[in-house]
Amino acid sequence: MERFIKPDTYAVWSKDCQVRYNSTSGGAFSEFAKIILSQGGLVAGAVYNRENLVEHMLIDSYEGIEKLRQSKYMSSSLGDIFKTIKKELNEGKLVAFCGAPCQVAGLYSFLGKEYSNLFTMDFICRGMNSPKAFKSWLNEIEQLEGSKVTKVWFKYKEGGWKSSPKRTRLDFENGKYKVYEGEKNLYMHGYLTSNLYIRPCCGKCQFKGVPRKSDVTFADFWGIEKELDDDGGTSMLLINSEKGKECFKKIKHNFNTYEKNFEDIFGGNPMFNASAIVPAKGHDFLKDLDDYTFSECLKAYEGYPQKVSLWRRCIKKLRTLVRKK
Repeated sequence: MERFIKPDTYAVWSKDCQVRYNSTSGGAFSEFAKIILSQGGLVAGAVYNRENLVEHMLIDSYEGIEKLRQSKYMSSSLGDIFKTIKKELNEGKLVAFCGAPCQVAGLYSFLGKEYSNLFTMDFICRGMNSPKAFKSWLNEIEQLEGSKVTKVWFKYKEGGWKSSPKRTRLDFENGKYKVYEGEKNLYMHGYLTSNLYIRPCCGKCQFKGVPRKSDVTFADFWGIEKELDDDGGTSMLLINSEKGKECFKKIKHNFNTYEKNFEDIFGGNPMFNASAIVPAKGHDFLKDLDDYTFSECLKAYEGYPQKVSLWRRCIKKLRTLVRKK
C-alpha cells in the first residue's frame, strides 16, 4: 500500500482522562488499539515479562491494553510474533502491530506481501537500548531497596508531562514505590545525555523520515504551542496511508484533535530525520557491566570515559592474577 510523502499531521489527546494520564503522551495508541479490538481483532505490542525485560505479545481484550501502553526504553524480543501474526492474518483475523520503525519494516519483509487485514503503528525512535544495561540498573536498585521490582513506569507523569522524560517510577514487591528523577534517574540520564547503551546499528538507522512503513506514527508532540499543552500529554499523530486515514476517521471523536502542518513536528522531534550518535565507548561500557555496578560504570564513562575504562581493565587483570596465586 502506498504511503504518504507528506503525512496528515495532528496534535491529539484522548478525551478519556485516565487513558491519557496512564499513557506516555496523549493516549493515541490506546484509542487505536481499542478500535481494532472492538472489531474482533488482535493487537501486538511490547510488554514487560516476569524478568522486567521487554517482549512482543498479542492481546485480544481491552484489559491487555494496559500492558502494551507506555514507552519501554529497551529493545524488545520479537520471538515468534511474526509467525503468529502471519498465521492469524492468513486465517482472516484483523491484526494490528505496534513497534519501532525497523520492527514494522521487518514484519512486512517477513510477510512478503501486503495484507488488507494488517494495521501497523510505529513511533519516532531515538534508538533501542541494550536490555543488559537496563537489567544491570534494575538489579542494583533491587539490591539497594531489598525488594524485587514489580512494575516499571518510564516517563511517570506525576509532576507533569513535559518533565516526565527524566522521571521513572518503580513499584516493589514489598508494596512500596519510588520515583527516580533527574540525575538520580541514572538509566534515563545515561540514555538521554550519552547514548551509552543504544544499539550500534541505530547510529545508521535506515528508517528515518518519510515515507513511513507504518499506517500511523506516534510521538510526544514536543514544542507544541501553549494553547495545546496543559502538561497532561499531547500526542503527535501522523497518518501515513489511506488505511490509517480510514481508521482515524472511526475514532476521531475520542480525541481532542488539532490539525497541524507536517513541518511543525521537526522542531521538537529532531530524531524523526536524524539517527542517534552512538559512542564507540558504548561497547566497553556494556562489557564493564559484567564486573561493576551500573552506577559505577555510568559515573566512570560520563566523567573520564577512556582513562577510567583502561583503569578498570587494569584492576580486573590484577584481580584475576591474585585469584590465580
